[in-house]
Amino acid sequence: MLALILSIASATPAKNDIKVASASEKVERSTTVDAHASITLCVMSGKLTVRGWDKNEVRARSTDVDQLDFRRVDKAKDLSTPPSRVDVMVTAKHSPKGDCQALADVEMDVPKGATVQVQTRDGDIYISGIAGAYAGSQNGDIVIERVSQFVEAGSVGGSISLKNSTGRINLSSAGGGVEVNNVQPLTSEDTFEVGTVSGDIQLDHVSNAKVSAKTVNGTVTMAGPLAHAGWYGFTTMGGDVVLMMPHDASFTLNAKVSEKGDIVSEFPLKYLPEAPAAPVSKPKTVPAVPKAAPATPSPKSPAARMGPVIAPIIVKPVVVNSFKRINAVCGTGDATISISSFGGTLQLRKM
Repeated sequence: MLALILSIASATPAKNDIKVASASEKVERSTTVDAHASITLCVMSGKLTVRGWDKNEVRARSTDVDQLDFRRVDKAKDLSTPPSRVDVMVTAKHSPKGDCQALADVEMDVPKGATVQVQTRDGDIYISGIAGAYAGSQNGDIVIERVSQFVEAGSVGGSISLKNSTGRINLSSAGGGVEVNNVQPLTSEDTFEVGTVSGDIQLDHVSNAKVSAKTVNGTVTMAGPLAHAGWYGFTTMGGDVVLMMPHDASFTLNAKVSEKGDIVSEFPLKYLPEAPAAPVSKPKTVPAVPKAAPATPSPKSPAARMGPVIAPIIVKPVVVNSFKRINAVCGTGDATISISSFGGTLQLRKM
């Protein structure tokens, strides 16, 4: 599970504007920061909302607090320059004193190039339109969209939704599902990793070249084209794996399912043989008569079954130690798909 550590060390306070209180008891403060600043915010309980905007400024507001402050935590030699690291300090009504103890909903506007670290124990998190996001909630949902460089998010009892983002991705949820739509790499090194304990994983058009999805009791579903020379690893203990790909998808399949599970493919698969055993040396002899030409394999022989599989079909792979294994190729075998399912069915479907 993702561990978010928000550094709340003592440091020089940032220069703030004056607190504004409206008739509705809203408290709002703002301060100038670097365009690529790192900003942290944590509360004990409450909804956290972060949005990117075009100003090099952080603005925080809430109707549940007594006070909002900014604390500069970078080591700048010239304190007149905008801070590159800022902690947002929240003091809420009827809440224990201390860092991350407030019971309050907080909204923030930050520079589009900023990275935020936000955490709440009981509450939802919404983040959009920034460069990087670290988000953690114990009992809440996390919704993230339009992040341009990286995302790391974890929830114990809630779900995670990510869409229209780029870069390196790491998502984890213990009791909820994960849904991802339209994610692309920023560089060739950007990986995509997702894991759940009892939730489903749904991936739609994930373009990263390395994708890893693991769940204990959920179903993994992925839809969209495969990346050129991409690698896809799927592991589930008690759920199905469903891959929906274009009709011209090209991949090499290495799959292992339980003896009671099935591998169902709508793609024509050509089996790949197991690695042959090392040959045994024999004394050279001169045959008394010429060897006969090899016989044409019968339709029931192993050699005859090495041809293409006409889809759809239930593949019947070799059983090894109570598991079914299959090594096969579709097309030219461009991408690699590696699957381990210990209690479900593998389905390869055409979109």
